[in-house]
Amino acid sequence: MQESVMQAPPGGAAEAPGARGLDRWLLTTARGFALAGGGLFIGLIGLSLVSIVGRKLANAPITGDVELMQVGTAVAASALLPLCTTLGEHLRVDFFSDFAPAAVRRALDALADLLLGLVALLLAWRTGLQTLDIREAAEVTPLLGLPLWLPMAAMIPSLTLVALCALARGWRDLTAPRLTEALS
Repeated sequence: MQESVMQAPPGGAAEAPGARGLDRWLLTTARGFALAGGGLFIGLIGLSLVSIVGRKLANAPITGDVELMQVGTAVAASALLPLCTTLGEHLRVDFFSDFAPAAVRRALDALADLLLGLVALLLAWRTGLQTLDIREAAEVTPLLGLPLWLPMAAMIPSLTLVALCALARGWRDLTAPRLTEALS
């Protein structure tokens, strides 16, 4: 189930001009986002440990640690999604398509990726609108007073990158020479 985003097209056919460069850019960018998300998760683990130890040993937890964990986890998790999308490692239920011919499975995967791309674009757009509304309303976290629009805005680039990765992956799979020959 491990498939590389940088693999040669089926049948050794030529790729569309710039497709290889786009795949490479998406993969590199997605890896950067994943590293940033992983770093943020490690920082949150450290924050949680310091707060727990402080609470147990000195009765001095970090104020707002739960708030920071909530907003940080949302941002970090969204940063991991583009790499999952690029590598095709999302959870799938292929019970019904497991016995289908390879071309049909590939077409279904391409359709799923294209739909994921559209949904991710919709989420990025709506998250952007919600960010503007929250900023205008000046909503903040209860203990720290952290403006809630900041973590919302930090998720928009990740959602946009998920959309780009999914659309590129779906389009590449849909236009693969073997698939187009099998479907015609």
